[in-house]
Amino acid sequence: MIRNGHGAAGGAERPGPGSRRAVRVWCDGCYDMVHYGHSNQLRQARAMGDYLIVGVHTDEEISKHKGPPVFTQEERYKMVQAIKWVDEVVPAAPYVTTLETLDKYSCDFCVHGNDITLTVDGRDTYEEVKQAGRYRECKRTQGVSTTDLVGRMLLVTKAHHRGQEMTSECREYADSFGKYVSEVVIGAPYAVTAELLDHFKVELVCHGKTEIVPDKDGSDPYQRERSHHGPHRPAHHQEQAGVRGPEPEEGGQGAGLPGGREAAGDTARGGARL
Repeated sequence: MIRNGHGAAGGAERPGPGSRRAVRVWCDGCYDMVHYGHSNQLRQARAMGDYLIVGVHTDEEISKHKGPPVFTQEERYKMVQAIKWVDEVVPAAPYVTTLETLDKYSCDFCVHGNDITLTVDGRDTYEEVKQAGRYRECKRTQGVSTTDLVGRMLLVTKAHHRGQEMTSECREYADSFGKYVSEVVIGAPYAVTAELLDHFKVELVCHGKTEIVPDKDGSDPYQRERSHHGPHRPAHHQEQAGVRGPEPEEGGQGAGLPGGREAAGDTARGGARL
């Protein structure tokens, strides 16, 4: 555990009011690209008790359940440790929160935002502690998410850095980005592969009416989808759709997930993990 230096006795646990036993609270999450929504969650959690312990998941765990994070686990540990409401940080916390974890760190209950969080196989990560009555909810901060921040960065233009205004069309896209995009895959391979679709559980691939630029080897990047489903796959079968731009990146792939892709976002396959 990483103990913060603030508080009494250099971060030592303080007793509760009236010398009662301190209420120990547990939070956990990815805490990737830490923003004020994360801080607000931890502030609310700390207010529910006397001592806040925050578990941070490893890069491997996050990649397994929702795609690789933008920041490394070591960077994320330090970012969470810097938040003033956090008393201790637990590196490599398990993705599924169990009673065993709460008991190991002598926590009375855990706190999470009022949004569902799922494992890669669709299981509620807080199911066990909810059933045991050791789960509390705090309000999720509206208007900010890691997905939204990634979207803003992708839409930043050269005019932005010169202090010029975005066009009204670009601004409209920027303002609505977080409303429609559940997950951003950074460095996705140019060709749409079965592995890519299976990993993100994509049921429908969409492309605009612009010309489809061949991959560097001259192949059709959508050949797999065309051969399996034809050019007019019905939209009513959609569960999660994948959309990407028309130009291949240098080298054809990014890094991180199998096939060289990275993902960043608070929402993945219907679940969110901070």
